[in-house]
Amino acid sequence: MTVETDQRFPLDLTVLAADGSRVTVADLRGRARAVAMYFMRTGTCPVCLHHARALVRQDLLDQDVQPVVVVPGPAAHSARVRHLIGDRAIVVSSAGAQAHQAAGLDRTLFLQHSGVVLVDAAGSVRYRLVSALPTGSFDGPALRAAIERLSER
Repeated sequence: MTVETDQRFPLDLTVLAADGSRVTVADLRGRARAVAMYFMRTGTCPVCLHHARALVRQDLLDQDVQPVVVVPGPAAHSARVRHLIGDRAIVVSSAGAQAHQAAGLDRTLFLQHSGVVLVDAAGSVRYRLVSALPTGSFDGPALRAAIERLSER
């Protein structure tokens, strides 16, 4: 489900970097005008890994958007995913469900939803695509269109 909304995302939400240190979403965004976060269902999901690689191929840094992949589980899971997708995106983990829940990603019948959230510098959710099935959790053209609309506000 794709949503454009004025929903706020907690920029002070803390996740774990691959080295185990704690960082906030604001830290992850840095000086970029937005952060595009792909929330994986699991660190071993082949479809999610494909989407994480697709996020990297978007060349978001050229558009002043920081790509971030969020992996559920301990920091070791994010280190594994980073090894698999490369270093053109920041890969972090969330030991609990807090990060996924902040993005509106719930669990249904024990399945963690996955999806993409684009958050601007003010913390406004500018684009969100979520799905219970990993195959529906990433749409590159829709994300690029949402990024193009960032300057409209």
